[in-house]
Amino acid sequence: MTEVTKTINSMESNHDTFGHRFEMKQLLGRGASGEVHLAFDTYAQREVAIKMNRLNLFEDPVSGNRNRKMWLNEARLAGKLKHPFIVQLFEAGATDEFNYIVMEYMAGGSLKQFTSPENLLPINKLIDILYKVCNALDFATKMGVLHRDIKPANVLLGADGEVKISDFGAAFSIESDLTQVDMVGTLPFVAPEHFRKALPSQQNDIYAVGVMAYQLLTGRYPFTAKSPEDLIYQKLHEEVMSLEGWRDDIPQALRFAVHRAMHPNRELRYTTWRAFFDDLVAALPQISSDEAVEKTSRFDSTRFNTMRKFKFFAEFTDIEIWETLGISRPLSMGSGKVIIQEGKVGNNLFVITKGEVVVTKNGKEINRMGVGDCFGEIGYLDETRHLRSSSVTSAIPLELIEIEGKSLRHASEGLQFRFAKALLRLMVEQMRNTDELIFSMMSIE
Repeated sequence: MTEVTKTINSMESNHDTFGHRFEMKQLLGRGASGEVHLAFDTYAQREVAIKMNRLNLFEDPVSGNRNRKMWLNEARLAGKLKHPFIVQLFEAGATDEFNYIVMEYMAGGSLKQFTSPENLLPINKLIDILYKVCNALDFATKMGVLHRDIKPANVLLGADGEVKISDFGAAFSIESDLTQVDMVGTLPFVAPEHFRKALPSQQNDIYAVGVMAYQLLTGRYPFTAKSPEDLIYQKLHEEVMSLEGWRDDIPQALRFAVHRAMHPNRELRYTTWRAFFDDLVAALPQISSDEAVEKTSRFDSTRFNTMRKFKFFAEFTDIEIWETLGISRPLSMGSGKVIIQEGKVGNNLFVITKGEVVVTKNGKEINRMGVGDCFGEIGYLDETRHLRSSSVTSAIPLELIEIEGKSLRHASEGLQFRFAKALLRLMVEQMRNTDELIFSMMSIE
């Protein structure tokens, strides 16, 4: 049982208690089922967003029951989805007047603000956002959850550019039929097979992300129907306007990915999230802007995709790699630059993403390392002194990911364990290589 579910089962507060705890600061949005407010939680001492669903069972029993079901759905399903790109739910409760969910506050608003032709995101930034959305939905699918209402309004931004999916009220649990909600989704983003009564699958969410990408690239929906009936007909029988019909600066790889994601025939659509977001990253080098190309290596999506392929991170989960990115930064330098100096204090770790380094001890070369290799482990593992046991210098122009040792020691227990295991494996390999070198030298003598 999740913490949120425990809260649902145990927490019944009255309106006075709710009002005493939460200082309501601002109405963030209002919909058919309720409101979202910015509030200050005086218990936890933090700003939060509170989704409030009014209890209107007596006025409208049908919608009231449906709203409560969606509230329960979101709390139960989203409560188990712990991911860096999914909005965190803190707790759920009820008063005599409304049900509510307390969640983290995202100060940057939603992607909806970037859906008009005069206010579109840079393409490279959009690819990075889409990559993170796909990664989060891939995780949710592996947890047995389909979102079923992906759209720009449900992708939120933090003040520092964070990206997180919200609103799992319409979610579908693959493993259970206890929390299902019928007739869900926002029509422009609903996959055609839904209207043929096909069972929900991850390809419904893939289709929705494709439509969202189309809208964020053009400021328009793929179809231009004037009524719901016409829109359903177009989805089932007509083709969308190609992206190049709206603008000519979209990379071919990105056009391919978006059109395939929203293909009306789900047999021709992406069958996995990984295939989708791998194609998204493949579009980054095709962006024509020199500035954009220069910055692509600093996008989280590119760094994530790079790290995922390295042997050092082979046993890391996607979430652990994203957590690692949160405590790291990219570095670039020319040849001959000293990264680590023997005898100096330091506990940061480094992973080579491009180039080669020379490792020396007492002025003598003892090793060379290249792409995918990690170094700096002795200073990190030496908890008392953090002394560097050797020097490391760039042999040619170099690109690195620097992982902050202090932050790693305060990271999740799972990430610390994963690093400890990977570093132990690294040290064993280095000892084996050293033994082989000594043996070969003895054989020569």
